[in-house]
Amino acid sequence: MELTLRRRTGEDINEFITWTYEGIYSFYDNNSQQEKIEGLRESVHLERAFSVVDEDGNLIGNCEFYDVEEDGKELLVLGVQMKPSLTGNGYGSSFVKAIIDQGRDRLKFTHLELAVADFNKRAIRTYEKEGFRERGEFSNEIRGQEYRFVIMARDF
Repeated sequence: MELTLRRRTGEDINEFITWTYEGIYSFYDNNSQQEKIEGLRESVHLERAFSVVDEDGNLIGNCEFYDVEEDGKELLVLGVQMKPSLTGNGYGSSFVKAIIDQGRDRLKFTHLELAVADFNKRAIRTYEKEGFRERGEFSNEIRGQEYRFVIMARDF
């Protein structure tokens, strides 16, 4: 499967909003918070927010590169989401690799970080396969529940 990053469209976002996941992964449901829905809708204008499509133009996922300040230093952070019907089927590494490779071509970064819920062992294994290593953790309250996140980083 050959994957390509392209600018998001309103149609893409309308599909993203319908994405729901099974079991513990329902944490990632896009329709669970109005704030998440609005964030997706507003992202259509962002230069570093992309849709991921296959060679036939089918929507496979989405990603966004954004800046976070930590200890007076700007960090480039990646957020990714794969279409629910494709998760758990062995596509994770090619999905993440395509995003990183094409993101580097566009943004020329030499360091990239991401945060992943600690219960998402599938994603953590995928990120480790792609060279990311744990560098820290934090907790955040989401929808009234406390979640632990693992911060992962990679240099290029």
